[in-house]
Amino acid sequence: MGRKDHKYSQIILREIRKTSVVLTLLYVIPILIIIVVLKTPVYAVTTATTTPQNQIDANEQQITDLNQEIAGYQSELTKVGANKSTLQTAINTLNIERKKIETEITVTQDQINTTELQVQGLGSKIYSTQETIAENEQEIGKYFRNIQEDDNQSLLEEVLSSNSIDEALTDIMTNIQIQDAIEDQVHALQTQKIGLANSQNAVEQKQNTLTSQKESLTSQQTSLATTKKTKDLLLAETDDEQSKYEALLTAAQAQLTSFSSFAQNAGGSGLLSDQTNCDAWGCYYNQRDSAWGNDPLNGTEYRIASDGCLLTSMAMVMTHYGFSDVTPATINANPNNFAPYYPAYLLDTITVDGTSATRTKTTIDATLATGNPVIVGIYAYGGTHFVVLVSGSNGNYLMRDPYIANGDDINFTDHYSLKSIYEIDKVEISG
Repeated sequence: MGRKDHKYSQIILREIRKTSVVLTLLYVIPILIIIVVLKTPVYAVTTATTTPQNQIDANEQQITDLNQEIAGYQSELTKVGANKSTLQTAINTLNIERKKIETEITVTQDQINTTELQVQGLGSKIYSTQETIAENEQEIGKYFRNIQEDDNQSLLEEVLSSNSIDEALTDIMTNIQIQDAIEDQVHALQTQKIGLANSQNAVEQKQNTLTSQKESLTSQQTSLATTKKTKDLLLAETDDEQSKYEALLTAAQAQLTSFSSFAQNAGGSGLLSDQTNCDAWGCYYNQRDSAWGNDPLNGTEYRIASDGCLLTSMAMVMTHYGFSDVTPATINANPNNFAPYYPAYLLDTITVDGTSATRTKTTIDATLATGNPVIVGIYAYGGTHFVVLVSGSNGNYLMRDPYIANGDDINFTDHYSLKSIYEIDKVEISG
């Protein structure tokens, strides 16, 4: 071999060594990627048919139309507002409210159907992606099997055994092309796995949406039942007579006016902060708490801070019975908790999150002896007020007063007279 040929050989060997390192890395990296991909858990899903997009479009159009109908009902209710001076007006308002809720239920059901169809479509996409991934994995496997079957020699051995530089370069380029093909397949596989993960996340989000929609449906159905019940109670209480309706309306107006008088004369009418205190008994709430004190009672001119003593007392008692999420705000959020003839007047039976709480007449000591609280109405400061008695007997009672700042577990007789009590109620939970 001449000196010139020897020089070329040294150059080729040096380049082969460099190439062999690169090619080795090209072999190893795809293999590692494939191992990771193959170990990624596969989303189990039943084969689904193609998403019926036309049905989804129809549902969405119906939802749009029904929302316009709901807006119309709400406009009618807003026009009526608190002006329910006649029995027929109150009944008509309840009928509109019923139609509004029924339409809302239809909308929610359409939303549920749409979400279920979307989940079905994502299931089909996931299944198709899984099949494509499996096919690509098989293709990559074929590449490696073909390499092994075609030649058991390593690339370095193959190059060193070449008869010429051109043949060596051809072997190198062939192997590089194979590596490029494998890399392309692995890249496609990675992209598909990312798409699969995105589809899985989308399914999870849709399932969460579906759960929320079904919870809304349950709440709306409860609200509808309450609205129908309220109408039945109104008709039963009035015997469909305007005179009896006017008596109920007068009594409701008198109570709210009396609450306002108490607040005006008791002093300390400003809002308070950091009043809520929850313990083993339940929660203490203050009607003047800044968290809700300035909220209007059921959208009226009355405020929880001045007129929400009964509402706040009911919230405290419900927490005693284990409903820790109940607050004055959650009770106030349901318009069906208020009288159809006077929207700021709290009904004897209220509903929160599907649970009903009813005030019934009782005696103080007998109820407290069972470990249950009582709500008492009192005359004080030229008006009326409600507080919760939590324990005690024979005139010595601890109360939770929703108006006095930090008024939890204080002595009743330090602030009010036993003779001032005019109403005694216990709370019965159902539902």
